[in-house]
Formats: sequence, C-alpha cells, structure tokens
Amino acid sequence: MNNTSTQNLNQESKDTEMKAEKKVYTLPENPNKAMQEMMDTINTLRTTMVEETEMLTKADTTSFLNMQDKKIEVTSKYLEGMTQLIARKEELKSADPSLREKLQAMRVEFADITDENLVALDRMKTGMKRLGERIMQQAQKAAKSHDQIIYGSNGHMQSASKASIGINESV
Repeated sequence: MNNTSTQNLNQESKDTEMKAEKKVYTLPENPNKAMQEMMDTINTLRTTMVEETEMLTKADTTSFLNMQDKKIEVTSKYLEGMTQLIARKEELKSADPSLREKLQAMRVEFADITDENLVALDRMKTGMKRLGERIMQQAQKAAKSHDQIIYGSNGHMQSASKASIGINESV
C-alpha cells in the first residue's frame, strides 16, 4: 500500500470517528415529555439571552465573548428541538393541553426577549462601527499632521504645501 492510500484511510477513519462523536439531540418519544424538555431548553436559552443582553448593556465584552460557546450550544439544541416539534405537530396534538398552552406562552415571551437581545446586539455593532470610524479619523488626522516631503520636477525637496501637480505633455 502506498503512502497516499495510507493517508486516505487514516483521514477516513478520523472522519468516521468525528461523525460518531457528534451527538444528535433527540426529544423523547412521549409528547408530554418532549414538550416539557423543549420548555426547559427555551428556559435555558431565555436565561442565556437575558444574561447576554445585560452584558451588552454594561459593555462587558469579556463576559459576552466568554459565553458565546454556551449560547451556540443551547441555540443548536433549541433549533434541533423546534425542528422535531414542528415535524411531530400532529402527534403533539394529543399532548396535555396545559403543556401546549404553556409552551406557546413561552415561545411568545421568548420572541420578546430575542427582540431585546437583537436591539442590544445592534447597539453594540453600531458602537463598534463608530469606534472604528473614530480610530480611522484620528489615524488620518495624525498622518496629515506630519510633514510630508515631496520632490519637485527639478529633483529638489519641497514641503507638501508647496507641491503642485502638472501634466508632462511629452508622454
């Protein structure tokens, strides 16, 4: 077996191991338990988003960045769970009506919290954009304030304020 074949087999083995390591989130078969688990996930994500919004409001970027892995994990679980609930909507009609009402109320509240979070994220984005613009303005101002040396047509140095632009018609 040549070296390339060995490398390909090793890569395939690693790919298979990685696929096996990725756990697929699955809601319980029992509709009531599935809904309850989804409500727990919504609660966790809601808490995470409220914390994130507070961090954004306080401009605590270190804490904000530190919690992003947790947010991604919980968000993925939420999306996978909601996808399963939607796929099982006929089956979930047999679930406890009080659980269905509670889940619906949680989804409405969660939508409001998501809106608040998006506003805070947008504020941070706008603030970062303004900061970048100020840095660029200051850098341009600093660059302009330094004496610039320009060589004239006779080869002698002249200051930038005395420079002129001309067209060489012989070209």
